[in-house]
Amino acid sequence: MFDCTAAPMALAVADQASFRKEIAAAGSGQAVCVLFFADFANAKGFERGEFTKFAAESSTRCLEVNAGTDDGEELAMDNGVGATLPVLRVYSAVTADAALPSPEFELTGAQCNIDAVKKYISSRIAGTGGIRDVVRTAYAQSAVGGAGVLPADCGDPTKRNQLLGYGDEIVIEAADLGLGCGNPLVPAKLQPGEVVVDLGSGAGMDCFLAAKQVGTQGMVIGVDMTPEMLAKARKTAKDLKVTNVAFRLGEIEHLPVGDGAADCVISNCVINLSPEKSQVYREMNRVLKPGGRVSISDVLRMSEIPAELQTAQAYSC
Repeated sequence: MFDCTAAPMALAVADQASFRKEIAAAGSGQAVCVLFFADFANAKGFERGEFTKFAAESSTRCLEVNAGTDDGEELAMDNGVGATLPVLRVYSAVTADAALPSPEFELTGAQCNIDAVKKYISSRIAGTGGIRDVVRTAYAQSAVGGAGVLPADCGDPTKRNQLLGYGDEIVIEAADLGLGCGNPLVPAKLQPGEVVVDLGSGAGMDCFLAAKQVGTQGMVIGVDMTPEMLAKARKTAKDLKVTNVAFRLGEIEHLPVGDGAADCVISNCVINLSPEKSQVYREMNRVLKPGGRVSISDVLRMSEIPAELQTAQAYSC
């Protein structure tokens, strides 16, 4: 659930240029946790090791400033840190050329508590539009080849797809980003001439397979909220001259599809990401024809999510 490519510890910074650069590197709007500390001024009840462990287990970008050095002290003072240490701050990342904002959350001295930081970041993600924005950002990075949902080396794609139930089906490589958790087309049993709607279609992997099954008399509509994913899927359709697929920008809670239009609704590891799951099911019911069917491959939460998994990366996986 964590970004395997992220640094396994907090990054040490000692000058303003590096400080701004590392905060900007997190991506616009993402949380960055910064610890200002000095070995000779450690608050009772707080160990620097707690922060190191948090940095290793969390996908939140973490920075350290050692105010016990001359450069670190100047950097701390430049950012308004007083004499009471340690100081734990959460910043919202901005683009490199934008002014550094004030910290949106701060703990000082004896108040420093990693659990409080975890709770704040969790509530930040879960705020209005928070989860949706985090998911969109991570999947956009996956679509353009950046460090997104999955690490670069995720094993052999053919073996992975066989494990997920795709068997000997010919998967279009450009559409396969390795983001599914199963094959919703197996129980769907699509028939020639049917209309299919794919919720969270991504780069279009399942859409292109469904298009073969419904044939030229059928139609597959992929809906995704990430423009980068739509661009990738549309390019693949154009390159391969697939004419019975269409990709539409929209949220699965508000489908850009007419009432009673679909014979079957499919989805692959997307509904779990929605903060409004009941609304997703209402939309499914709306767009389905009478007697229509649903085929979903997804993950199910069986217990409470541990605090260490309540991170941006975990929510976007």
